[in-house]
Amino acid sequence: MIAGLIYTLIAALSFVMVLSFLVFFHELGHYSVARFFGISVDRFSIGFGKPIWRRTSKAGVEWVISRIPLGGYVKFAGDAGAASNPDAEKLAELRAEYEKDPDGPSIDNVFHFRPVWQRALVVLAGPVANFILAIILFAGIGLTIGNQYYPSNVGSVIEGSPAAAAGFEPGDKIISLDGRDARNFSFVQQYISLRKNTTIEAVVERNGQDVPLTVTPRAEDVNDAIGGNANIGRVGLGLAEGTQPIREEFGVLGSLNYGVTQTTGVLKATGTYIGRIFKGKEDGKQLGSVVKIATVVGKVASDTAKADVPLGVKIKAWAIRMAALAASISIALGVANLMPLPVLDGGHLMYYGYEAVARRPLSQEKQEFGFKIGFAILLTLFVVLTINDIGYLSSIDFS
Repeated sequence: MIAGLIYTLIAALSFVMVLSFLVFFHELGHYSVARFFGISVDRFSIGFGKPIWRRTSKAGVEWVISRIPLGGYVKFAGDAGAASNPDAEKLAELRAEYEKDPDGPSIDNVFHFRPVWQRALVVLAGPVANFILAIILFAGIGLTIGNQYYPSNVGSVIEGSPAAAAGFEPGDKIISLDGRDARNFSFVQQYISLRKNTTIEAVVERNGQDVPLTVTPRAEDVNDAIGGNANIGRVGLGLAEGTQPIREEFGVLGSLNYGVTQTTGVLKATGTYIGRIFKGKEDGKQLGSVVKIATVVGKVASDTAKADVPLGVKIKAWAIRMAALAASISIALGVANLMPLPVLDGGHLMYYGYEAVARRPLSQEKQEFGFKIGFAILLTLFVVLTINDIGYLSSIDFS
C-alpha cells in the first residue's frame, strides 16, 4: 500500500516537473526575445489560477508560480482581449490610455506598438525554444551515455508476412527504405510503423549484391514501450540473433550534432504521421492530450523506481528517461503551438501575416470571431484526444 502511494507520488511529481520545465522554456523563448527588443513585460507565470509564489524583479516583471501547473503565459504591457492583437481603433484607445499614465511604460516599449516583424519573432520564439530545448536534451543524453543501435541484419522472416511476400530472406542486410539510409534497425522499425498499408521500396544486401524489394506493411495492434495499445505497420522481420550493437560516443560537437539529428528525426516522424491523417491513411488514435503525456511520463518514472537496481543507477536512469521524454514532448508542444488557430502561437502569426500584407491589423470583430472558431476547434480536438487517451489508458496494465 505504502509502496504504491510512493510510486504514484513519483509518477505525479515527474509529470509536473517535466511539464512545468517545458512550459517554462517555451515562455522563456517569448520573454527573452521580447526583452531583447526592449518590450515591457508585466508578468511571467508558470501555471494558471491563484499564485502560490510571486516575486517582482527590478525590471518590474512579476514572476509567478500558480496552482494549476498545466500551462503558463507571458503577459506583455498592454495585453488585452482574447486575440491579443488590437485593431487600429483599439490601438488608438490603448495609446490614449498610456499617455494618461506618466508612471506606466513608454509607448515605444509596449508590445502592440512594435513593428509587426518584431511581434512575429516574439511569438515564434516560443515554439522555436521548444525545438532548441529538444536539441539540448538529446545532446545531453548523447554526451552522457552516447548512442547504441543494432545494424539492420535480418534474422527471421515470419511465414505469411508482408516481408515474406516481398522476398526478404534471413541474412539480408537492409540498406535503404525509399532511398533513406536504413542500416539502423530502430530506424527501420520506426519507418515501417508509420507506413501501414503503404508501399515501401527497400534495398537489401544479399550475397554481396544489392537487391531491390517492395513491401507493404500490414496494420497490427501491438504494445508500445509502456504496454499501451498502438496500431502500427508491421512486415514480419526479426533481428538476427547474436547481432552486436554498435556504440557511438560523442564529444561536445558530436553530441550537438546527435541532438540536431534526433530532433529532426522526431519532427519528420511527427510530420509524416500528421500528413497521413490528413490523407486519410491514419485514424489519429495515436495522438493524445495531456492525459496521455501524464500517463507515459508517470509510467516510465514509476517503472524506473520499481527496478531492482542500486539507488544511484535508478536516479541516473530516471534522469535520462525523463530527458528523452521531455525532448520528444517539447517537440510535440512546439508543433502544436504552430497550428494556425488564433488561440495558439500559430494563429497570432497568421494574424501578423495578414497585417504585414494588408498594412493594417485585422478588425477586432474578425479577430474575436476567429478566436471563437479557433477555441471551438481546439475544444473539439481536446475532446477527441481525451477519448483517444481513455482508450489508451484502458489498454495498460498498471500493476
